[in-house]
Amino acid sequence: MVIQALLLITLVIGVFYLIMTSLNKVALEFVEANKSTNLKLKVDESKTKKVEVKETKVKKDKAKAIKELSNELEKIEKKAEDLKEKVKKKKKKKKKKKKNMRRD
Repeated sequence: MVIQALLLITLVIGVFYLIMTSLNKVALEFVEANKSTNLKLKVDESKTKKVEVKETKVKKDKAKAIKELSNELEKIEKKAEDLKEKVKKKKKKKKKKKKNMRRD
């Protein structure tokens, strides 16, 4: 009974493997066929229109908002660094106190 189950499992795996390999071959052939057509399509830059980007009020507002946010982020980072340094100093003081207490 166990042998039959193992044989069935290997048979199913084999069938799926054959299906996968055949589909993979078809997919590779499809990709190769489409590669040649994609290379033929080229855009002539002289015929395309160039679009100039104009600054608008919305863009200025966005830039201003981004600058404000970046300034606030820098302030927060600075505060975090200061706080980190304070914590390190407190830890050093505690360690020194513990060492002094051990000596006494």
